[in-house]
Amino acid sequence: MDSGSRASAARRAIVEAYIDLMEEKPYDSIRVKELVQRSNVARSTFYVHFRDAIDVLEGIEGTLLGLLSLYRSDGDAYKGAIAGMPFECMENWFEVCIEHERVLRALTGPHGDPYFTVRLQNQIRQELNQMMDDDRAPRDRLRPYYVELLTASYIGLMSYIVKEKNKSEYLEAHELASIANSTRAAYYKLSDKAPRLSDERLFGAKAPIGEDGGEDRPETAR
Repeated sequence: MDSGSRASAARRAIVEAYIDLMEEKPYDSIRVKELVQRSNVARSTFYVHFRDAIDVLEGIEGTLLGLLSLYRSDGDAYKGAIAGMPFECMENWFEVCIEHERVLRALTGPHGDPYFTVRLQNQIRQELNQMMDDDRAPRDRLRPYYVELLTASYIGLMSYIVKEKNKSEYLEAHELASIANSTRAAYYKLSDKAPRLSDERLFGAKAPIGEDGGEDRPETAR
């Protein structure tokens, strides 16, 4: 194993140790001594990667918040990112939740950092507003209510995933995205103030076209 691989392995071991300990005790009572013992990493090696125990937590949360980006505009995309496609972005968000459910369980559990959920909620609100801007939805009095309702639906579904320990009971990401998207779809289908979107924009590229094809009212093409 080369030095880069050893360094990556050591960092991963420290992070895994922190997650293990966070499932056992409050996050702010975890100490460097416990982390080096649990990870079997030398104390000097620990300080190569992190300043202190809280720095480990901040690294975990920062990485996860980056992965849990709900929506990016086309102009904000980085190489390989899903961008400008709301439903596909939602599917990706739930895929991340399922893949990292153990970390989310620790962070949002009784010993986790309550501020993580607050940061995630704020991030979702910002990205939902960007999504609605890209959909040309008006910034009217209704907007914050829909954003708040949608934010709560994502947090609620995420919480349900992490509490369900039987992975065989998980819905697929596409099904979870369909549930979370239902309120958004209702807004664009039912509100007189909302623009009319194509079925692809609203339900994803794989969604079947409805019987009316959305042709009864002008669509916002994307």
